[in-house]
Amino acid sequence: MKIEGQERVALPPGRAFDALLDPTLLRACTPGVTRLDETQPGHYEATLELKLPAISGRFDGTVDVIEREAPSRAKLRLKGKGAPGFVDGTAELALAEADGGGSLVRYVADVTVGGNVARLGQRMLSGVAKEMAGQFFDTFGKLTAARAASRAAAEAAGEPPSGAPVALPEPPNPILAALQLVWRLLLRALGLSKRP
Repeated sequence: MKIEGQERVALPPGRAFDALLDPTLLRACTPGVTRLDETQPGHYEATLELKLPAISGRFDGTVDVIEREAPSRAKLRLKGKGAPGFVDGTAELALAEADGGGSLVRYVADVTVGGNVARLGQRMLSGVAKEMAGQFFDTFGKLTAARAASRAAAEAAGEPPSGAPVALPEPPNPILAALQLVWRLLLRALGLSKRP
């Protein structure tokens, strides 16, 4: 299954690249991720709680950065398995300066899924994945803007940067997130969604 898309973020490519590989920020932005720990450079242990109407369960897996060309490109290897089935594949991120400032982030994921989760069908899985990507980038934009505002306020007050990260919110309630996801998929199916 291939999933691809692009999103615009307010950060310049160098800062966007670092933020997209920051495990603390990724855990806060990614729907369903309850654990994402960098156990060695470029290797992350992850847990994803999947809650959909037709299927739910936990995936435990790994994310490895297999290619890193800051600030323009990264390639990741994804593996996970659990009660809902398994997922195995790669994801590539390409960053470029966007017209008018910020960055354009293009992503392409090529994954194989099996087990119960594969019964949802490619079209449903693709829709869920794109919706999760949209939720990710919405949260990513809000959190990186909050970090930038905090940094700017400290500089305006003449304070040196504290080095302490901006407090990140707890991941969203998975049941509420699942209901929102189903609602958005329904709106998209009916042609009422504003997201392309």
